[in-house]
Amino acid sequence: MSVSFHLRAVALSCALAAGGCAVHAVDTEPEAPVKVPDRFAGGAAGAAAAASEERIETPDRWWRAFGDSQLDGLVETALDGNLDLRRAWARLAQAQAIARGAASASWPQITADAGFTRQRSVFNIGGAVGTLSNTMSVWTLGLGARYEVDLWRKIASTEDATALEVRATREDLETVAMTISGRVTELWLGIVGERAGLALLDEQKAVAQQFLDLVQARFGQGLASALEVYQQRQQLAALEAQRPLVAGRIATYENQLAVLLGGAPGGAPEIARATLPPPPPAPTAPIPADVLGRRPDVRSAQLRVVAADYRVGAAIADRYPSLALTGRVGFQAPDLADFIDSWIWSLAASLTAPLFDGGRRAAEVDRTRAAMEDLLLGYGQVVLQALLDVEGALVNEARQRDNLALQDDQLDLARKTLNEAQVRYANGLVDYLNVLTALRAVQQLEQSKLAAERQLLGYRVQLYRALGGAWTRDLAAPAKAKGDAK
Repeated sequence: MSVSFHLRAVALSCALAAGGCAVHAVDTEPEAPVKVPDRFAGGAAGAAAAASEERIETPDRWWRAFGDSQLDGLVETALDGNLDLRRAWARLAQAQAIARGAASASWPQITADAGFTRQRSVFNIGGAVGTLSNTMSVWTLGLGARYEVDLWRKIASTEDATALEVRATREDLETVAMTISGRVTELWLGIVGERAGLALLDEQKAVAQQFLDLVQARFGQGLASALEVYQQRQQLAALEAQRPLVAGRIATYENQLAVLLGGAPGGAPEIARATLPPPPPAPTAPIPADVLGRRPDVRSAQLRVVAADYRVGAAIADRYPSLALTGRVGFQAPDLADFIDSWIWSLAASLTAPLFDGGRRAAEVDRTRAAMEDLLLGYGQVVLQALLDVEGALVNEARQRDNLALQDDQLDLARKTLNEAQVRYANGLVDYLNVLTALRAVQQLEQSKLAAERQLLGYRVQLYRALGGAWTRDLAAPAKAKGDAK
C-alpha cells in the first residue's frame, strides 16, 4: 500500500471530520417551562404609591444613586477583596482549564519516544550443531501521532458543553458580585440608620429632660407629686437604656461589613454619617422579559441547560462507530551510527463500533437526558424566583410607602394629643400620666418612623438587586486572583 494512498485516506478523514454528522439537534435558546407575565402586578401598586415621584431608568451601578462617596468606595473594595468573589474567580479559572482540556481532543495527540534494547536469544538446533546464541541491540527514536475523526460531533459537542459551562460560571460570578454589592449597601444603611437612631435618642432625651425639669419645678411648688417625678425619670432612663442595644447593633453591622470587605471583624472603616439618604428616584416600571435578560443567575441557568443538551448529543454519538488515525515515523537500528539510513514509518486507520456493552452507553444517554430535564426545571425555578424577587420588592416598597404615610398621620395626631395633654395638665384638668402617655406615644412613633424610612431604603436596594444589570460585565479579576489563575 503506497504512501499516497495513506495520505488520501487522511485527507478524506479530515474532510469527514470537518463536516461531521450531527446525531442530535441542540436547542441553543431553550425557553423556561413557566409562563412569564407581560408585566409585574406590583408595578401598578408601586406606581400608584409613588405617582408624584420622579422616575428614571434603572442606574447601572445603582448604589451610586444614594449619593454617598464612602458607600461607593465600600462597594468597590468589596468587589476587589471579598473572599467569596475571589473563590468565584478561582472556579472560573477551573472551568476555563476544563474547557481547554476538552478542546485538546479535537487536535492530534503527538508523542515522542526513544529506547534501547539489548537481547540475547538461544536456539537449540540439535544434532552436531547443538545450541546457538545470538545477542542483538536495537536503538529506536520516533514520533507517534493519533487523531480521532469526529464523525458524529462527539468531541465537538463535549467542547461546546464545556465552553458554555465557562460562560455559566462567569454568570455565577456576576451573581455573587450583585449579591455582595447589595449586602454592602444594606449593611451601610443599617449602620447609618442606627447612628440616626442614636441621634434621635439624644433629641428625645433632651425633650424628656425638659419635661422632667418642668415636673420637678412644679413639684418644688407643690403642684406635682413625687410619683409624677419618678414616672418622668423612668421615661428618661428607658431612653438611655436603648443606647447600649443600638451600639451593639452598630458593632455587629460593622463586623459583618469588615468580613464582607475581605478583612477580619473590627477592621471596617468608620461610618460617621448619622442621617439616612433620601430615597433615590424610583426606577421605571420594569418589564418581566427585560428583567430576566438582566439577571446573571437566569442567564447561567439557561446556559447550563444548553450545555447539558450538548452532552446528550455527545452521549448519543458515543453509540456510533469511531474512526481513529495513527501514524509513526522514526529510526530503528542496531547501532546509533546506522540511524540515518534506518528510518521507518507507519500509517493506520481503525474503525471501532460498539456491539455489546451491557447497556452502558444507552444508560448514559438516559442519564444525560434526565440531567438536562433536571436543569431545565431548575431554570424554570430560577426564572420564577427572579420574578418573585422583583414582585416582592415592588409590593413591599409600595406598602411601605403606604405605611409611612399612615405613620405621618399618626405621629401628627400623637403630637397634637401631647400638646393638648400639656395644656390640660397645666390647667389642672388631668394628671401627669396623660402627658407621660402622650409623650411615650410620640417618641415611640418617631422611632418607628425612622425604622420605616430605613426599611423603605432597604426595599429599594432589594428592588435594584432584583432588577439585575449590565455593570457586572466590566468586572475584572483582582490582581491576586489573576496570579492564582496562571
